[in-house]
Amino acid sequence: MYFRVFILSLLLSGCTSQLWQAPNYEEKITGFFGVKNEDLLIVTGQKFSYVFEAKQNLKDTLILSRSIEFNPRYNGFKLDEHNNVVGTLSLISFKATQKKKLSSLGFIEDKYGNMEIKLQLKGKRYIVEGSFPFVELEDDHYLLVETPESGIATAGKIVATPATVAIDAMAVIPIGAMFAILGVMNKSGL
Repeated sequence: MYFRVFILSLLLSGCTSQLWQAPNYEEKITGFFGVKNEDLLIVTGQKFSYVFEAKQNLKDTLILSRSIEFNPRYNGFKLDEHNNVVGTLSLISFKATQKKKLSSLGFIEDKYGNMEIKLQLKGKRYIVEGSFPFVELEDDHYLLVETPESGIATAGKIVATPATVAIDAMAVIPIGAMFAILGVMNKSGL
């Protein structure tokens, strides 16, 4: 009986943090296209496409990605109720050989000799129809996009929070006490 309560407590702990986690979706990025004579970058995904403002250094960096391997990191991508999206794209080149070229594009060398650039992206989400000469990505790239929340959902979270805090307290306090007792017993050699 106590074991079942213990397992149930473990499963329910963390309810409050999960309740308040922002809604999001995962997008698989499939390719990109830099629009000539305009500062635009079109990024295609399996669900949506995104049109970002693209300065020349971003376009040059993407062209260079065909000869230099970059490891991308996508951070803080958020979508608002008007389909505006913002986020940070970090590109890292490990053991870069063209450091002078990368430095001219805004890359910074870290203490390990890696070159990194952080690019703030701002644009809009669309459903794109038609074909463009997209550069297809060789590897799978996934992007987590935080979406806006309705007022009704937020109100529901406010109502549910006291219950989830109580559940968390019922789970965490006994488990914490059990580990404290085990620690005392271990220290005293019992």
